[in-house]
Amino acid sequence: MVIPSYMNYISKYIQHNIIEFMNQMINKIYPLGNKASLKANNVYLNPVISNINNNFKPLYYANFLKSLDGRIATYDKKNDRLLTPSSIKNKIDFILFCQLHAQADCLVTNTHYINGLNKGYYGDILSLNDSYLDQWRDKNKIKQQKIIILSNSLSFPIDKKIEKYKERITILTTSNNKKKLSTLKNNGYTVISYAGKNISENQLNNYVIKNKFKSVYFIAGPTIVEQMISKNLLDRLYLSTSISMVGTENYDSIIRGNFLKKSIKLELIEMYMYTKIENKEKEQTLFQVFNLKRK
Repeated sequence: MVIPSYMNYISKYIQHNIIEFMNQMINKIYPLGNKASLKANNVYLNPVISNINNNFKPLYYANFLKSLDGRIATYDKKNDRLLTPSSIKNKIDFILFCQLHAQADCLVTNTHYINGLNKGYYGDILSLNDSYLDQWRDKNKIKQQKIIILSNSLSFPIDKKIEKYKERITILTTSNNKKKLSTLKNNGYTVISYAGKNISENQLNNYVIKNKFKSVYFIAGPTIVEQMISKNLLDRLYLSTSISMVGTENYDSIIRGNFLKKSIKLELIEMYMYTKIENKEKEQTLFQVFNLKRK
């Protein structure tokens, strides 16, 4: 499983040169309107996602960064795993990721990410140290984020990197390992057990509805996102495309085809282009927002 986009470099850059890049301009190319250019600091803050559904149903959304040839991750020899290629990352994409993060009252992640956080090849994105976004959340009355960890195996360590989030974490699991379950519960974690081999999209959806979450952001890999798409549960997909080709044979993509067995239509809602010229070389990233909900 591969974690999308940002996780292996977020900690290093979360407070570095952010203000400078927040003031960068992004060109809006669809739909056309009065404002052709927007500052990066509020592109994904309008509308407030938790207010989109008026029927108390949660709005599920995910975000991926990919190359033009569809790679969200390629083999990293140093870490011996698939990671986001450094060549497609940029700070504007990270800023927009943070805005989507700020919109959420619930984050969904998994065992793979927690292990990567522990081992150091993923950064900590379970919270944001951003006063601008904190103020925006307070102004829009978005409640404190809860964190759902999907874990069929419970094979992750309990350490200080997740201990500080203990009060916000709920673990959904199908594991029947009594020792692991007991250890987590004795350490103060909320653990909910389900029957079956894997946590399903319907089990997750039922838990989210029961707890009245309104804006649920997937910061895990593509597996659960594909499951949500296949069951018509994912509402929005935010897609960042680096206008570059990465190549390589060992890579991962958004859809693997394990769950989605037929083609579906997406509705393009918004599209933006960011262009940066450095050392006479042009770097471009396309940002698209899609509606996935089918009637």
